[in-house]
Amino acid sequence: MTGVYIPAALRGNLRKYKYAGTDKSLVSRYILQPYWNTIINYVPMWMAPNLVTLTGFMFIVVNVMVTLALSENLTVPLPSWCYYMFGVFLFVYQSLDAIDGKQARRTGQSGPLGELFDHGCDALNSTLTVICVSSALDIGHSYWHLVSLVCTLGNFYLSTWEEYHTGVLALSYFSGPVEGILGVVAMFLATGLYSPRFWHQATPLLAIPLYQTFIYLSIAIIAFNIITSLINVVHVKRAGAIRALVGLVPFIGTSALVATWAMLWPPLVESHAVPLSLYVTFLFGLLVGRIIVAHVVKAPFPFTNVAMVPLVVIVANLVVEKATGIRAIPADMDVTVLWATVAWSALAYAHFAKDVIGDICAELDIWCLVIKHPLHKKKA
Repeated sequence: MTGVYIPAALRGNLRKYKYAGTDKSLVSRYILQPYWNTIINYVPMWMAPNLVTLTGFMFIVVNVMVTLALSENLTVPLPSWCYYMFGVFLFVYQSLDAIDGKQARRTGQSGPLGELFDHGCDALNSTLTVICVSSALDIGHSYWHLVSLVCTLGNFYLSTWEEYHTGVLALSYFSGPVEGILGVVAMFLATGLYSPRFWHQATPLLAIPLYQTFIYLSIAIIAFNIITSLINVVHVKRAGAIRALVGLVPFIGTSALVATWAMLWPPLVESHAVPLSLYVTFLFGLLVGRIIVAHVVKAPFPFTNVAMVPLVVIVANLVVEKATGIRAIPADMDVTVLWATVAWSALAYAHFAKDVIGDICAELDIWCLVIKHPLHKKKA
């Protein structure tokens, strides 16, 4: 075992971990839960819970690959069938993501790896789906794309930060995994019916385009969830609330660095939304992934990760150029550096995933995508 992200002294905590979560969503309780309880019966008992999660995530990967194949720069409208497919595939992802825990319980495979695997796929989906959303709303190369990324990640980071400090994954009356995804599904279906230009018409009674209304609504919902998370953490931590609030610095600081990068080098948003999205996907995937690992093994809250290194270097270079006119990185290398940054963050995330999964599987004597100890053998 490598132990880069899970110290040997803390591995024993993996066996003590118990998942705790609450879901206040009325849609989830009265509509989706009966549906989920029905479809879980069609999942074979031999299928590992993480394989259910991964299968759902692959539908998101297909959505993104189709988007990039048919509209690499996110400026060419896709055929209407693509948007219908995006909506259906995102709903399939939500369904499989919701029943992987049920599959874990019915097969006797519940444990920390399931939560880490589930959260890891959710983190990647949060930003990858924004690529498809930007295509559907026809905002691929604009600051609205960056705003959408930050909003989506803000919501996910806050819920992860809250879970670390309260020990409970709390979904409010309106949450991203439930109503948020259903709203995006509806948006995709509407785009397939009316085309992306539909979202650029003025909103009734408001002098702004429909896509801006959609984004502002998302910001309002995220703001509500942020306030809820803050209240929950302060209530639980009480005397240690200030120390807990410091855990928001990585998200705020990283978002500020990305925004500074975009302001000092406008082509980042105007021409390179795809590599920007991919870099942010792996950067924040690693950021929240480490928080989840720390929560599971009761480790100190993580504030940094290696995927942030190129971001700091690039922004520092641009700030120095702005102040002195001196540039350490040649201007004609900007795009190359950007893609190198994507590769760096992807490798960093892959190393994290491999290291953590390997350590947990070795410690708990399990396999990741295959059931090593079936429930009937445990009983025997």
